[in-house]
Amino acid sequence: MMKVFLDTNILLDIIEGRENFLLPSLNVFDLGIRGEIQMYASPLTFANCVYSARKNVGYPKAIEGLLFLKKYVMAATMNDSHVMTALNSGMPDFEDMLQYEAALEAGCNVIVTRDKKRHFPKDGIPVLAPKAFLDTYFAV
Repeated sequence: MMKVFLDTNILLDIIEGRENFLLPSLNVFDLGIRGEIQMYASPLTFANCVYSARKNVGYPKAIEGLLFLKKYVMAATMNDSHVMTALNSGMPDFEDMLQYEAALEAGCNVIVTRDKKRHFPKDGIPVLAPKAFLDTYFAV
């Protein structure tokens, strides 16, 4: 089964109901609910979601949303080695590198994000926007 790492913005689209981005993110998430993909996110993703969503939907709704999402999203492992690799990577975005290291550790086949900067290694795990992911792997 394909393992898919969901970046923070994908989970926030769902928790906050971000109208302009919701449908593609929900379509990716629906694949996980139906058991067609296995979804992962890092502990950092969950923390970032609470931090951001509490400002927009309030703390109780942020936690409620994450509790629902967590039923389907496995928390990827992050450890000291990942921190050191991210720090020494030379990449311009430390947080993206931590996410990348967690995706590698989980054995993910692809990272799904709406982050246009995409400060991930170019020669590693493919990084796709939700629509591109759906079109690439699940086009009818």
